[in-house]
Amino acid sequence: MPAAWNRLADATEPGAVAQQLSVVTLGHVHVDDLTALTPHFQKVEQLVLDIAPRDELTKHRPELNRAIDAASGDWILIVRERETVDDALAREIAAATAAGKARGFRIRSIPLYAGKPLRIGAASELRLLHRRYYMRFAKEIQVQGTVVRLEQPLRSQSFASVAEHRAYLEKNAVPHSTLRRALLFAHDVVVTRARDANTLRYLWIEAGFDSGAR
Repeated sequence: MPAAWNRLADATEPGAVAQQLSVVTLGHVHVDDLTALTPHFQKVEQLVLDIAPRDELTKHRPELNRAIDAASGDWILIVRERETVDDALAREIAAATAAGKARGFRIRSIPLYAGKPLRIGAASELRLLHRRYYMRFAKEIQVQGTVVRLEQPLRSQSFASVAEHRAYLEKNAVPHSTLRRALLFAHDVVVTRARDANTLRYLWIEAGFDSGAR
Protein backbone atom coordinates (compact mmCIF):
# COMPACT_ATOMS: atom_id res chain seq x y z
CA MET A 1 0.00 0.00 0.00
CA PRO A 2 1.56 3.34 -1.03
CA ALA A 3 2.94 5.56 1.70
CA ALA A 4 0.84 8.45 0.42
CA TRP A 5 -2.28 6.39 0.98
CA ASN A 6 -1.27 5.71 4.58
CA ARG A 7 -0.96 9.45 5.16
CA LEU A 8 -4.45 9.98 3.78
CA ALA A 9 -5.88 7.25 5.97
CA ASP A 10 -4.15 8.67 9.03
CA ALA A 11 -5.68 12.08 8.27
CA THR A 12 -9.25 10.82 8.70
CA GLU A 13 -11.32 13.48 10.36
CA PRO A 14 -12.55 13.04 13.96
CA GLY A 15 -16.05 11.65 14.14
CA ALA A 16 -15.73 9.46 11.06
CA VAL A 17 -17.75 6.26 10.89
CA ALA A 18 -16.08 3.52 12.95
CA GLN A 19 -15.84 1.33 9.89
CA GLN A 20 -13.43 0.01 7.32
CA LEU A 21 -13.75 0.08 3.56
CA SER A 22 -11.69 -2.10 1.23
CA VAL A 23 -11.34 -0.72 -2.29
CA VAL A 24 -10.51 -3.24 -5.02
CA THR A 25 -9.06 -1.31 -7.96
CA LEU A 26 -8.77 -2.53 -11.54
CA GLY A 27 -5.77 -1.09 -13.35
CA HIS A 28 -4.10 2.10 -12.16
CA VAL A 29 -6.35 4.07 -9.80
CA HIS A 30 -4.54 6.99 -8.20
CA VAL A 31 -4.90 7.70 -4.51
CA ASP A 32 -6.33 11.12 -5.31
CA ASP A 33 -9.26 9.47 -7.09
CA LEU A 34 -10.34 7.91 -3.78
CA THR A 35 -9.48 10.69 -1.32
CA ALA A 36 -13.14 11.71 -0.85
CA LEU A 37 -13.73 8.46 1.04
CA THR A 38 -11.24 9.11 3.83
CA PRO A 39 -13.34 11.48 6.00
CA HIS A 40 -16.08 8.84 6.24
CA PHE A 41 -14.12 5.76 7.31
CA GLN A 42 -11.56 5.08 9.99
CA LYS A 43 -9.59 2.93 7.57
CA VAL A 44 -9.57 2.72 3.80
CA GLU A 45 -7.38 0.11 2.15
CA GLN A 46 -6.61 -0.40 -1.51
CA LEU A 47 -6.16 -3.81 -3.12
CA VAL A 48 -4.90 -3.63 -6.71
CA LEU A 49 -5.91 -6.14 -9.39
CA ASP A 50 -3.43 -6.14 -12.26
CA ILE A 51 -5.99 -6.82 -14.96
CA ALA A 52 -7.40 -4.87 -17.91
CA PRO A 53 -9.55 -2.19 -16.24
CA ARG A 54 -12.48 -2.51 -18.66
CA ASP A 55 -12.70 -6.30 -18.66
CA GLU A 56 -15.80 -7.97 -17.32
CA LEU A 57 -15.20 -9.06 -13.74
CA THR A 58 -16.56 -12.52 -14.49
CA LYS A 59 -13.48 -13.12 -16.68
CA HIS A 60 -11.24 -12.66 -13.65
CA ARG A 61 -13.21 -14.37 -10.92
CA PRO A 62 -10.19 -16.08 -9.22
CA GLU A 63 -8.35 -12.76 -8.93
CA LEU A 64 -11.42 -10.99 -7.58
CA ASN A 65 -12.09 -13.78 -5.09
CA ARG A 66 -8.53 -13.59 -3.78
CA ALA A 67 -8.75 -9.81 -3.40
CA ILE A 68 -12.01 -10.07 -1.46
CA ASP A 69 -10.51 -12.82 0.73
CA ALA A 70 -7.52 -10.57 1.48
CA ALA A 71 -9.66 -7.54 2.33
CA SER A 72 -9.76 -6.52 5.99
CA GLY A 73 -13.04 -4.62 5.71
CA ASP A 74 -16.51 -6.11 5.51
CA TRP A 75 -17.54 -3.72 2.74
CA ILE A 76 -15.88 -3.96 -0.67
CA LEU A 77 -15.92 -1.14 -3.25
CA ILE A 78 -14.77 -1.90 -6.81
CA VAL A 79 -13.28 0.97 -8.82
CA ARG A 80 -11.93 0.83 -12.37
CA GLU A 81 -9.04 2.81 -13.85
CA ARG A 82 -9.97 6.42 -14.73
CA GLU A 83 -12.92 6.40 -12.33
CA THR A 84 -13.17 8.85 -9.45
CA VAL A 85 -15.20 8.82 -6.24
CA ASP A 86 -16.43 12.35 -5.61
CA ASP A 87 -17.72 13.83 -2.35
CA ALA A 88 -21.39 13.14 -3.08
CA LEU A 89 -20.79 9.47 -3.88
CA ALA A 90 -18.47 9.07 -0.88
CA ARG A 91 -21.19 10.37 1.44
CA GLU A 92 -23.76 8.03 -0.08
CA ILE A 93 -21.42 5.04 0.23
CA ALA A 94 -20.77 5.86 3.89
CA ALA A 95 -24.50 6.21 4.62
CA ALA A 96 -25.36 3.00 2.75
CA THR A 97 -22.75 0.87 4.49
CA ALA A 98 -23.61 2.31 7.92
CA ALA A 99 -27.33 1.64 7.47
CA GLY A 100 -26.77 -1.89 6.17
CA LYS A 101 -30.24 -2.13 4.63
CA ALA A 102 -28.91 -3.96 1.57
CA ARG A 103 -26.11 -6.46 0.92
CA GLY A 104 -25.00 -4.94 -2.35
CA PHE A 105 -25.26 -1.70 -4.30
CA ARG A 106 -25.13 -1.04 -8.02
CA ILE A 107 -23.32 2.12 -9.09
CA ARG A 108 -23.39 3.85 -12.46
CA SER A 109 -20.18 5.02 -14.12
CA ILE A 110 -20.61 8.20 -16.16
CA PRO A 111 -17.81 9.01 -18.63
CA LEU A 112 -16.67 12.61 -18.90
CA TYR A 113 -15.49 14.08 -22.21
CA ALA A 114 -13.89 17.53 -22.33
CA GLY A 115 -15.24 18.15 -18.83
CA LYS A 116 -18.86 17.25 -19.61
CA PRO A 117 -20.84 13.98 -19.25
CA LEU A 118 -21.17 11.73 -22.27
CA ARG A 119 -24.78 10.70 -22.81
CA ILE A 120 -24.00 7.23 -24.09
CA GLY A 121 -25.71 5.24 -21.39
CA ALA A 122 -24.42 4.64 -17.89
CA ALA A 123 -25.03 1.01 -17.09
CA SER A 124 -24.83 0.23 -13.39
CA GLU A 125 -22.76 -2.62 -12.00
CA LEU A 126 -22.57 -4.26 -8.60
CA ARG A 127 -19.68 -2.22 -7.24
CA LEU A 128 -20.30 -2.10 -3.48
CA LEU A 129 -20.93 -5.33 -1.59
CA HIS A 130 -20.73 -6.97 1.81
CA ARG A 131 -18.08 -9.68 1.68
CA ARG A 132 -20.00 -12.09 3.93
CA TYR A 133 -22.80 -12.26 1.39
CA TYR A 134 -20.62 -12.36 -1.72
CA MET A 135 -21.43 -15.40 -3.87
CA ARG A 136 -17.95 -16.35 -5.01
CA PHE A 137 -19.03 -19.20 -7.30
CA ALA A 138 -22.13 -17.63 -8.88
CA LYS A 139 -22.14 -17.18 -12.64
CA GLU A 140 -22.51 -13.41 -12.31
CA ILE A 141 -21.03 -11.06 -9.72
CA GLN A 142 -23.72 -11.04 -7.07
CA VAL A 143 -24.54 -11.23 -3.38
CA GLN A 144 -27.08 -13.19 -1.39
CA GLY A 145 -29.67 -10.65 -0.34
CA THR A 146 -31.05 -7.29 -1.37
CA VAL A 147 -29.27 -5.23 -4.02
CA VAL A 148 -30.23 -1.60 -4.72
CA ARG A 149 -28.77 1.19 -6.85
CA LEU A 150 -27.05 4.23 -5.42
CA GLU A 151 -28.15 7.60 -6.75
CA GLN A 152 -24.67 9.09 -7.18
CA PRO A 153 -22.38 7.77 -9.96
CA LEU A 154 -18.69 7.20 -10.36
CA ARG A 155 -17.05 9.71 -12.72
CA SER A 156 -14.92 8.19 -15.47
CA GLN A 157 -12.52 10.41 -17.41
CA SER A 158 -12.22 9.66 -21.12
CA PHE A 159 -10.43 12.56 -22.87
CA ALA A 160 -9.82 15.82 -21.04
CA SER A 161 -10.13 17.82 -24.26
CA VAL A 162 -11.05 17.50 -27.92
CA ALA A 163 -7.40 18.08 -28.83
CA GLU A 164 -6.36 15.11 -26.68
CA HIS A 165 -8.99 12.93 -28.38
CA ARG A 166 -7.80 13.95 -31.85
CA ALA A 167 -4.15 13.35 -30.95
CA TYR A 168 -5.00 9.86 -29.70
CA LEU A 169 -6.86 8.96 -32.90
CA GLU A 170 -4.08 10.29 -35.10
CA LYS A 171 -1.74 7.75 -33.49
CA ASN A 172 -4.12 4.82 -33.01
CA ALA A 173 -7.12 5.05 -35.36
CA VAL A 174 -7.57 2.59 -38.23
CA PRO A 175 -8.07 4.51 -41.51
CA HIS A 176 -11.58 4.33 -43.01
CA SER A 177 -13.20 5.71 -46.12
CA THR A 178 -15.58 8.66 -45.83
CA LEU A 179 -18.54 6.34 -46.39
CA ARG A 180 -17.36 3.97 -43.67
CA ARG A 181 -16.93 6.87 -41.24
CA ALA A 182 -20.42 8.15 -41.99
CA LEU A 183 -21.90 4.71 -41.38
CA LEU A 184 -20.00 4.36 -38.11
CA PHE A 185 -21.20 7.75 -36.93
CA ALA A 186 -24.83 7.05 -37.89
CA HIS A 187 -24.73 3.65 -36.19
CA ASP A 188 -23.31 5.08 -32.96
CA VAL A 189 -25.86 7.90 -32.87
CA VAL A 190 -28.72 5.40 -33.23
CA VAL A 191 -27.33 2.96 -30.66
CA THR A 192 -26.50 5.60 -28.05
CA ARG A 193 -29.55 7.79 -28.80
CA ALA A 194 -27.24 10.76 -28.49
CA ARG A 195 -28.88 14.18 -28.67
CA ASP A 196 -26.59 16.59 -26.83
CA ALA A 197 -23.82 18.47 -28.61
CA ASN A 198 -20.97 17.12 -26.46
CA THR A 199 -21.82 13.47 -27.13
CA LEU A 200 -22.45 14.09 -30.84
CA ARG A 201 -19.06 15.82 -31.09
CA TYR A 202 -17.39 12.85 -29.40
CA LEU A 203 -19.05 10.35 -31.76
CA TRP A 204 -18.21 12.52 -34.80
CA ILE A 205 -14.52 12.64 -33.94
CA GLU A 206 -14.47 8.99 -32.83
CA ALA A 207 -15.81 7.99 -36.25
CA GLY A 208 -12.77 9.64 -37.81
CA PHE A 209 -14.12 13.00 -38.88
CA ASP A 210 -11.97 16.03 -38.09
CA SER A 211 -9.43 13.81 -36.31
CA GLY A 212 -6.54 13.83 -38.74
CA ALA A 213 -7.09 10.12 -39.48
CA ARG A 214 -7.31 9.23 -43.17
